[in-house]
Amino acid sequence: MGPQGRRRYWTVLAVVGATAVGTGLLGLLAGNTWLLTGDIVLWLTSEGSPVVRFALDERAPRVAAALAAGAALALSGSLVQATCRNPLAEPGILGITGGAGLAAVVVVTGGNATMIAAATGGVLAAFGLVYSVAWRGGLHTDRLVLVGVGVWYAATALTTYLLVRSNPWDTPKIYTWLSGTTYGRSWTQVVPVVLALLVALAARRELDLLAIDEDTPRIVPVAVLLGAVLLGLAGTVGRTVVAPAQLPAGLAVALIGAPYIVYLLARSRA
Repeated sequence: MGPQGRRRYWTVLAVVGATAVGTGLLGLLAGNTWLLTGDIVLWLTSEGSPVVRFALDERAPRVAAALAAGAALALSGSLVQATCRNPLAEPGILGITGGAGLAAVVVVTGGNATMIAAATGGVLAAFGLVYSVAWRGGLHTDRLVLVGVGVWYAATALTTYLLVRSNPWDTPKIYTWLSGTTYGRSWTQVVPVVLALLVALAARRELDLLAIDEDTPRIVPVAVLLGAVLLGLAGTVGRTVVAPAQLPAGLAVALIGAPYIVYLLARSRA
């Protein structure tokens, strides 16, 4: 990368980073009760009215969870796209999303509440299955994708079957979780995601072995920040547009992201 390209890269990174910070600030201020930046300062110093403290105690972990989850989704998407040599690939294509959802549904229908741990186990199990079946003296990307799609649909079918047979009182909780809500998130759930992100970003240069081109490893930090911005905005929109009711962040990000995907496809045809 020449001096001009390096300068452009750092400029884009700085702009996107500032946008991510602004998105986090907006998430803290917006909601059923709109706050001021001074309220955040008072909250950080353990002062302010009880209403402000209650609002920010509830919002701060949710905003952090949305930013961290968006960054993690963008990073995983970059890794999957580099591995599959497909710019439209995403984690679901390897069966990871389906495995997480199936494990969470199994836990809920079984009466246990540890959905996050179960989903993590489902991710690892799904990826292990896909990888082991796809391996034939080496890892071919086409075979990996085909096996992953098969596992994805199988997990989705089993999830639907369990939902149909589950206790109706559990169904709303399951659908809410599957839709990608940030409601009720806590700092103990945010910290592991942030740590995993830091570890993955530290090893991003390993993408040189997988990348479609030499630029892919360098745009990874930008993709991570853009993912944080997108899901952070989705979480804020979901908490404000229908307040006091709430729209799960996963549904809101679909409403925001789908038109952008259509725009990219239209532009690529042009």
